[in-house]
Amino acid sequence: MDMANHETLRSWLEATKAKGMALGLANTHAALQALELPAPTYETVHVAGSNGKGTLCATLSAALTLQGIPNLCFTSPHLVRVEERIRFMGRPVSPETFDDALARVHTMAETTGTVLTFFETTFLVAMTLAGAMNVEVLILETGLGGRLDATRVAPATVTALTSISLEHTEVLGTTLQAIAAEKAAIARPGSPMVAQGGHTENVRSVITRTCQQAGMPELGEPKQPAALTWYDADSGATYMEQSRGLAQCVWLHLKASKQFSFPEFSDLHWPGRMHRVASRSRPSVVFLLDGAHNPSGMEQSCRELPSVLAQHNGPWTLLLGSTPQMDMEAMLAPLADLCRGNPPKSTVITVPQGGRYPGLETGELAAAWMRAGMNEPHCIEQPFDAITELEQTVEDGTLVLSIGSLYMQGNVLEALSAVDDEALAVTAKQSNEGDHSSEQVRA
Repeated sequence: MDMANHETLRSWLEATKAKGMALGLANTHAALQALELPAPTYETVHVAGSNGKGTLCATLSAALTLQGIPNLCFTSPHLVRVEERIRFMGRPVSPETFDDALARVHTMAETTGTVLTFFETTFLVAMTLAGAMNVEVLILETGLGGRLDATRVAPATVTALTSISLEHTEVLGTTLQAIAAEKAAIARPGSPMVAQGGHTENVRSVITRTCQQAGMPELGEPKQPAALTWYDADSGATYMEQSRGLAQCVWLHLKASKQFSFPEFSDLHWPGRMHRVASRSRPSVVFLLDGAHNPSGMEQSCRELPSVLAQHNGPWTLLLGSTPQMDMEAMLAPLADLCRGNPPKSTVITVPQGGRYPGLETGELAAAWMRAGMNEPHCIEQPFDAITELEQTVEDGTLVLSIGSLYMQGNVLEALSAVDDEALAVTAKQSNEGDHSSEQVRA
């Protein structure tokens, strides 16, 4: 595809952002049918949840890749470039591959007069590529909720539900039960759903009841119970361990993986989530990126960070940026507790750039940070400037914890020039040398 066509397509994609967010299935369902894609020959895993759904998708993708099972994974948001939303065997698809599918979606939209959101468009690009590539498993992460999320229109072999917390209450409901009902509605009639445990009895009952009433007639689905199973992690398990356990449960329901055991692997590289990047100008300075972007996500991260800081056994600095929160006090409390137990050398607050939601101004976040009982932070408006100053001023051997907005982690990656496919890929290291390597793809 020539540069002019590339620019035209990407300008159209950028323009779809003007429609904002649109929950509802009719538009996406009609668009998917209008694309006239071949009937799926692959299996589909559909994942919803408040926190951990992206990590589950990454864990499952890494496991499939290590066993040489061709897989395509659709997640959001992207940190640096849109191709991150669609990864084949863990690596972002090429701009050319993305454009080929985007051109087909664009032609369909122009021909039918369909108006799409940015999320709907990228989802349809993923579905187009799944139909065109040698894929055995498609992994779909919901964007928001589940019942009315665009990804719900895709058929699914197995569904998975991670943790439930109060988030997007203006859209999904103001109680955990209401949010659970929205997310559990990804359950497909007659198909397995694996749900993470640890919920209250009320939430668990809602999930069970929703699975018993699975099926959306408007999508041509019958009303029929889904086959619900629970995964209850051991007490004290980290969220990475929980994700691995949940992925192993999903693995058992896939025909593509029947002849393979779930691989033993370590060091899951999931960009923007407990992601280490060394400064190029000062390699002894390492940035640890974690997109803990809501209160429950921050609480999970701060349960793991004390051991990370203890292993580091050196100076550390905090870089914090956030989008607006319904309860900023709850968002900052776990992080403030972490800092009281192991104080950073300094705290820098900045404003995430380029995301769907505007970054919280430094003055407002700094005031909230001080209300949490912390010392006045150093405020630097632009993340790039913050990274530049930190690289120049921190001690050798410093760990810089960049935490909060996922969009800010993308800003940090750009500032550190860590934006190649290797930095943005989902990868893992094989523990058992006898299994397939990550470079092999089953014929």
